[in-house]
Amino acid sequence: MNIVIEAGVTAGIAEDGALTLLSRHGAPHLYAPEACAMWIALRLHGGNVQAAAAVLGSAWNADVSAVRRLLLEQVADWQRAGLVKTSAEPVHAS
Repeated sequence: MNIVIEAGVTAGIAEDGALTLLSRHGAPHLYAPEACAMWIALRLHGGNVQAAAAVLGSAWNADVSAVRRLLLEQVADWQRAGLVKTSAEPVHAS
């Protein structure tokens, strides 16, 4: 599964590592630093959930399958908020 950012969504990172996502309508969504790490890992790996989970699991010294479950829960929250969508096709990292 690959994650694609919805058109018009912007991201910002606070000094404390918190993530702010703005919907295309300007609605702010605030997330803890762990979600920020997930966002960055997804972006660096072209939206590939498995690759992002592997990197985070290594960085956090955690079980990759557990990290993948957490990542999928976060992605589901972002989907409900209209910030991301899934794609079968790989996404070029940007």
